[in-house]
Amino acid sequence: MTYRFPRLTVPLAIVTACFVLSIAPLCFAQAETDPLGDPVPETAKPIQELTDALTLFRSLDFAGAEEKLKEGVAKNPELPPAEVIMAQWFAQGQQPNGVRMYLERAVMNEPNDPSAYIFLGDFALREGRVTEASLLLGKAESLLGSFKNAKRKEQMVPQVANGLAAVAEARQDWTEAEKQLRIWLKAQPTSATAMNRLGRVLFMQKKAEEAWTQLKAAKEADPKILTPAATLARLYQQANDPVNAKKWMDYAVQSAPKDLPTRLVAAGWALTTAETQEQLERAKEEASQALQLDPKSLQAKVLRGAVALYQQDYGNAELYFDSAVKQSPNNFAAKNNLALALCEQADDAKKALAFEHAKANSTLYPKNTAAVSTLGWVLYKLGRKQEAEQVLRKAAAGQIAPDTAYYLARIYADFAEQAKAAGQDEPAKQLKEQSQKLLDQILKSKLLFSKRSDAEALQKELNR
Repeated sequence: MTYRFPRLTVPLAIVTACFVLSIAPLCFAQAETDPLGDPVPETAKPIQELTDALTLFRSLDFAGAEEKLKEGVAKNPELPPAEVIMAQWFAQGQQPNGVRMYLERAVMNEPNDPSAYIFLGDFALREGRVTEASLLLGKAESLLGSFKNAKRKEQMVPQVANGLAAVAEARQDWTEAEKQLRIWLKAQPTSATAMNRLGRVLFMQKKAEEAWTQLKAAKEADPKILTPAATLARLYQQANDPVNAKKWMDYAVQSAPKDLPTRLVAAGWALTTAETQEQLERAKEEASQALQLDPKSLQAKVLRGAVALYQQDYGNAELYFDSAVKQSPNNFAAKNNLALALCEQADDAKKALAFEHAKANSTLYPKNTAAVSTLGWVLYKLGRKQEAEQVLRKAAAGQIAPDTAYYLARIYADFAEQAKAAGQDEPAKQLKEQSQKLLDQILKSKLLFSKRSDAEALQKELNR
């Protein structure tokens, strides 16, 4: 049960999972006692009733499994209610209806047991229902105060604190978030996850030195997590402090040049903040270094391919994204960007393959504007401009991405030229103005996007 920090949306649907520019409002991170993780606590020896119940559960005899669990719970007070264990098993099978049904039964049958409220609060957080989560977790917290089973209480305290901290973060109540995270750490002093979260919360309270201390402690507790310097760099970037972000990112790379996550974070940072070709070269270097450290790194391939797209080096972009797709056929970013790299090349067979990838992605993700936008651009490159315009208008609904805006501007400019050639001066003028408006909108920002040079050239052409 892990809530990860959301990623900054960048052009081309580049999912740079390694680099985060914003702190998640919902970050119900995994506690060492994960409510929806292991369904029962470890015991000195296997509990026969649990083994039998699981066998019945797997054979779809849910009533028999529940009865057998009740026998086991009656003999072993360290176990949660039978209904809760059933809910956990349904969760492991990704069957949310079963989870909710058994949790509701747990609340009804064991109203003074906090565990069902914890799990219901978890589901509310997963679905963005913060107020509901707050009420459910608050109820769990109140029940814990008088809960007599010391061993189970010890397991549930960090779970409740974890959830309430996530609620506080969603509301940007950093003081309350700090309070709950310290409760978690009191219960689990070596939790790297809690330390890392606390470091972020302290940073949001402008306590940078304390944040640094916590982030270092988290790294010492778990060497696999991101280095403190790289974490601070992205926190400063999120705080709109690019000077300190660069300072800490440079330090992160210098102090851990062979650390793959650091290189990936640095590549993502350089790519998403690039305003010049020099900064884009920094992204290329960082992604290349990441690939040297791990030639099989999917993130590094996607990042390196993204840089190639920005540099309009479509042959190399194709190589990196094709390798990524072969490694992970369902990776959205790799397949989406492979379509973009293929459609830009003169080979008709590659354009046809680009259409296959784009069509497949847009079918699987019909509400994903990046997928729809890519399909529209591939249609344009195939000469199907009317279809492309209709598709791109769907992708432009709401907040429009820079590349999508350029695609539409390019189409409107083409339509304007056709209308003018046909003697339709007023429609030509209106289409030209539409194109200019889109270009003005996306070129106000200094940030690079894959079609920036094309957009600038088109703007000059239209302004003549």
